[in-house]
Amino acid sequence: MARISIIAVTALLLSSLSQAQQQFNHPPAHGAPELSSFSVTVSKANGDPAENARVELRDIVTGQLVTSGYTNASGALELSGIQPTTYILEVTHGLSEFKEKADMRMGDRIMAVRLPGGNDSEDAGNTHTVSVAQFKVPSKARSEYKKADEALHKGKKEECAKHLAKALDIYANFAEALTLRGILNLDSQNPDKAVADIESALKADPTYGFAYIALGATYNTLSRFDDALRTLERGVSFSPNAWQGYFEMAKAQIGKGEFQLALRQLNKAQSLVREAYPSIHLMKAHALLALKQYPDAMNELQTFLSEAPNDARSSDARQALEQVKAFAAK
Repeated sequence: MARISIIAVTALLLSSLSQAQQQFNHPPAHGAPELSSFSVTVSKANGDPAENARVELRDIVTGQLVTSGYTNASGALELSGIQPTTYILEVTHGLSEFKEKADMRMGDRIMAVRLPGGNDSEDAGNTHTVSVAQFKVPSKARSEYKKADEALHKGKKEECAKHLAKALDIYANFAEALTLRGILNLDSQNPDKAVADIESALKADPTYGFAYIALGATYNTLSRFDDALRTLERGVSFSPNAWQGYFEMAKAQIGKGEFQLALRQLNKAQSLVREAYPSIHLMKAHALLALKQYPDAMNELQTFLSEAPNDARSSDARQALEQVKAFAAK
């Protein structure tokens, strides 16, 4: 989904550096109340570790998200800095969901969660299947869609839109065509229209992983980061090798200030992408700056500038790099 417009982050690079300088000059006050930690191990119904399961702690009264994270390869996660009260624990992995009270009033808490059985969509996502909805698409509609896709690759957006219109005139419930039209709307700064198109695509084919990823990207542009993460989690469960899903998850996590989690998703995206995608390095630099990991941030900025010297964001990236060098030299 490289053709989806990404959220510009270079301006945030400079603001992150400014925030880091303020934090360096004004450290937090001592004497804050002692907080607790929450450790959870998540396993699938068959007992295997559930990697990349999303774990959320929510306010038991309002349902508002308090903190969240993703499990590692062993299915484990630790959340720290938690107020000693009672929460609602929600765990999502693919199509499997788990919800239970988590009482933190007695201090640190350790829990083991076994997800319910049934449709393990992550495993299903690794198989090469064609959905029933795809079988219903007439060949003429698919031919027009192919022409639209080729036109978009050549940068001919108007031609792409014309072929999509023809495809959807032939078959209105064509999920791939609806999704691609949504991507065009997103690229044209019409996120509301994009949401409508992609939601229609998912009604037509609820198993189309790329549509979930496109919808998550759209939610990111609207700063609906929790919605984006939930949608993208569903998307990568159907399309676990789609690097765009992990890249968009990283955007949402950066939007929520979850920089360490964002780095995990960016590393996952980088391991899956087939060609160099400089924006990954720019996003990494933003997260690393927020974490005060300045040498690594400089490396990522330099890599971005090496791979995309003529990118529209290069000027801001160079400015950020010079400021990081000056700050790190102090």
